Amino acid sequence: MAANTSVNVPQEDIPVRDDMIETAIKFLENPNVKNTPLAQKQTFLQRKGLTDQEIQIACEKSGAYAHHEQQNGVTPSLPPLSSTVTNYRSHGVAQLSFFDRIREIVHNIAIFSIVAYVIHKFYQQYVAPFLFGKKKKTVEESVQEMNKNMKSSIAELKDDLKSVKVEVDKLSQSSENNTTRQLVELKSEITSVKGLLLGRKQFPSVANSPVVPPSIPAWQMSSV
Repeated sequence: MAANTSVNVPQEDIPVRDDMIETAIKFLENPNVKNTPLAQKQTFLQRKGLTDQEIQIACEKSGAYAHHEQQNGVTPSLPPLSSTVTNYRSHGVAQLSFFDRIREIVHNIAIFSIVAYVIHKFYQQYVAPFLFGKKKKTVEESVQEMNKNMKSSIAELKDDLKSVKVEVDKLSQSSENNTTRQLVELKSEITSVKGLLLGRKQFPSVANSPVVPPSIPAWQMSSV
């Protein structure tokens, strides 16, 4: 309904839009578009919503009429709206609409894929556990978890063995140091005893000296 209303509005009642004219001028001055037939360019501008007056002004300012005269030697009048729409639908629109449809299909597929992925993830993480509870682990998952726990336990046991080995090495080294110190002390004591024994032999023996028998002193005998 809205499309029919916009088509039935008289073009003379639509004010001239300078921004649309400037855009059309840039389009007509584009080197890639400049050599396109003038009728096809006017048809494209009409499809974009420009009025006949706006298209005529844009063609005059951009030099599209002069360029067309150089190519063909005639200045075509602006085709009627009904005929241009019919011609556009017959040839020009077919190519544009084909690429537009492909782009729209690809765009819709991409959006649908993203939405489906988000819904799938949401279902797996929230809806399925809420409805069916947590999924039971399979035998393979249980075995994998057991292997993981065993590997962790073996790693911890290796660390403990390393710690015990370090402590044993420390104790062994300490024991060796103590044994060496005790041997040194024992050797020192033996040397001291040996020195004492050797020093005792240096003194004269008192076993062969005569023993003086006890007797009464002379002063006691005189008093008697």
